Amino acid sequence: MNIKEYLKRNILLTDGAMGTWFDSLEPENYLCSEAANYLNPGLIQKIHRSYIEKGAQLIRSNTFAANRGTYEKLCERDGVLFREGGFSGFVKAGYELARQEAEKASREGKPVYAAADIGPIFEDSESEPSEVCKQYYELADIFLEAGADIFVLETFPDEEYVLKLAQYIKKKKADVFIIGQFSFVPTGYSRTGHFYKNVLKKAILADCLDAVGLNCGIGAAHMEKFYKEFLSSEGIPEKTVLTALPNCGYPQIVRGKAVYSDSVEYFGDKAAHLAEMGIRILGGCCGTTPEYIGELSRRLFGKNPTAVKTMPQKIHVTSIKKEENKSRKNRFREKLEAGEKVLALELDPPFDACAEKMMDGAKLLSDSGIDVITIADSPLARARADSLLMAAKIQRDTGIMTMPHLSCRDRNRIAIRSGLLGAHISDVRNLLIVTGDPVGRDEREFTKAVFDFNSIKLMKYVRGMNEEIFCGDELFYGGALNQNGANPEKIAERMKKKMEAGCSFFLTQPVYSEEELERLRWLRNETGAKILIGIMPLISYRNALFIKNEMPGIYVPDEVLLAYSPDGTREEWEETAIRICSNVMRKGKDIGAGYYLMTPFHRVSLMKKILTQM
Repeated sequence: MNIKEYLKRNILLTDGAMGTWFDSLEPENYLCSEAANYLNPGLIQKIHRSYIEKGAQLIRSNTFAANRGTYEKLCERDGVLFREGGFSGFVKAGYELARQEAEKASREGKPVYAAADIGPIFEDSESEPSEVCKQYYELADIFLEAGADIFVLETFPDEEYVLKLAQYIKKKKADVFIIGQFSFVPTGYSRTGHFYKNVLKKAILADCLDAVGLNCGIGAAHMEKFYKEFLSSEGIPEKTVLTALPNCGYPQIVRGKAVYSDSVEYFGDKAAHLAEMGIRILGGCCGTTPEYIGELSRRLFGKNPTAVKTMPQKIHVTSIKKEENKSRKNRFREKLEAGEKVLALELDPPFDACAEKMMDGAKLLSDSGIDVITIADSPLARARADSLLMAAKIQRDTGIMTMPHLSCRDRNRIAIRSGLLGAHISDVRNLLIVTGDPVGRDEREFTKAVFDFNSIKLMKYVRGMNEEIFCGDELFYGGALNQNGANPEKIAERMKKKMEAGCSFFLTQPVYSEEELERLRWLRNETGAKILIGIMPLISYRNALFIKNEMPGIYVPDEVLLAYSPDGTREEWEETAIRICSNVMRKGKDIGAGYYLMTPFHRVSLMKKILTQM
C-alpha cells in the first residue's frame, strides 16, 4: 500500500529526533550525525530500528544537513573516505540506511516507509538565492536517482525554497509524495520574520505539497495552540494532510549541552489532542526519543483520521494588528508615488549624547519644503546615536517626517526586529535599508560585524513584517545606489532584485558629473526605478580634495576640484558649492524622482541656500 492510500484510512506515525538523540549517544566522536552514515552506519541503522520497533511507520533519512557545506567540512576533518564516495555517495549513504531498515521491517510484515530528508541549507549575507536553489535541486536529483519516492522538506522558516524544490521534484517525478514542514518560535514567527498562519496557507494552497505542517522550534503545547488557532479561523482544503512533529519541550543548557526534559506522557497527551483536530502525520523533533514515539503509537494506533474544517481556495494575509491598525499619513510616500518631485535631506546624528546641533538643524528646515529628513546609521562603522531613536525624536519634536537608515552590520535578527517594532510604534514609517560600511581593520579584533542579512534579504524581511504585522500601515523603504560601479548591467540587475524585495526608491551617491547623470538616466530606463539624485556640497578645496581621493564610490571630476581655489574664502567656496549643486539639480531634473541632499558638517544654512536655487 502506498503512503497516499495508507493516509486515507490511518494516522501515520513518523520517527523522532535523529540529531539530538545521536548526540546523546555519541557526543564527542563526530562532527554531526550525518558523518556516521559512513563512519558508523550500524549506529544509524540501530536508531532507525529503535523507532520502527516503537511504532514509527515513516523513517526519515539521516540527511537533514547532508549538503555541500557539511560535506566539505567532513572532507576537511575526516578526509579520504568522504572524498572517495563523492558528494552524491555521501547523500545516498544516508538514504540507503533508512531504505534498508524500512524494507526489512516491511518484509517482516510491518509496513514502513523511508523518506529522503532535506533541511535548510545555510545562507549568509552573501548567498545568492539562485545558487542556493541549485544546491537544493542537486540534492533532489541525487535522492531521485537513489529511488526516493517520499521527500520530507523540514524545519524551513518560510515557504520560498520549499515550494520551488517541491515543484522541481514533481516535474522530475510526478507521483512522489512530498511533505513540507516549517519551524517557528513560540511567538508564531520564523527566523525570517514570517507568521505561521500565512506560511501554512501559502504552502497548502500551492498545490505541489502532499502534506504540510509544523516541526521543530516549539513544543507540543505551542503546536497544539497554533493548530487550534489556525483551524478554528481558517480551515484547510478537503484533501490536505497536516503534519505535527513538535519538540519535547524547550532545552536547558547544562555544561554546554542542550538537555530536554523527560515529558513522554505529557507529549502523548498533546499529540492525542492534535490527532483529534485532524492532524494525520504525527511524530517528534528535537529531544524526542523512541520512548516518545512508543507513547504516540500506544495512544493512536488503529485510530481513524479526524476530518477537519475546509477552507476556500484563497489566501488571506493575516495581520496581528487587525482593526486597531491606523495608517499614519505619509506625505513623502504619497508625493513619490504620485510622480511629484520629493526632497530628502540627511542630517548626521551625534557621536556623543548632545543632539543640540542636529535638532537645531532639523528645526531650521521646518519651512524649507523638505519632505523627509534622513538619518545615517553609524556611517563608516563609527558609532553615532541610534538612527531609529533619533528619527523618532526629530519627527516628534519638529513634525517633519523622517527616514532612518537601517544597516545590516550592527544588529542580529532579534535586534533588527525589535528596533523596527519600536520605530513603528514611534510613528516612523520610512526607511533606507543599507548593507553598512565594513568595520575598519584596526577595530576588527574588538568589534564584530553581525550581517545576519544583506540589504536585499533585509528588505524581504521587512516586506514580511509589512504583510503580517504592519498590514495597512506599512513601512515604506528604499535602498542605496552606487551609480559609479564598473558594470552598469550588474548595477541594474541588483536594483531589480531590490525592487522585487519591495524597494520603492533609491538614494544615490553624490553626483558631480553629466556622465553620472546619463548613467542614472540609463538605470532608470532599464529598471523603472524612482531615483533620488544625491547632492552633497563640497565646502572647501581641502574637502573636495579629500572626497576625491579618499572616499570610495564617490567620483569627483577634475574640473570640479579645479573650481575650488586652494586660497579661497569660506564664502567663495560656498558660492562654488551652490553653483555646482544647482547645476547638477537642474540637469538632473528630468531624470530623478527628486533629490537627496547630504549636509556636510551640520551646514544646514548652506543647504537652505541650495534649496532656494531650485
